[in-house]
Amino acid sequence: MRARRDAGRLVIEVSDTGVGLDAAPPSEGSGFGLEQVRERLATVYGAQGDLLLAPAPAGGTRATLSLPLSA
Repeated sequence: MRARRDAGRLVIEVSDTGVGLDAAPPSEGSGFGLEQVRERLATVYGAQGDLLLAPAPAGGTRATLSLPLSA
């Protein structure tokens, strides 16, 4: 896990070393939890809150959460 400030934003990255997004079976999980997180971010932060899932450079998956920092 890594957290940093970046241009007035809090960026939190969490990576794993699992099979990754491409190797996971499509039937595994419904995505409901991720959908709920994205809806909550939109409710609280509007377009300024973001959650991104992507392949991690060393294999596995990286989740990046980006939120605006309050003044």
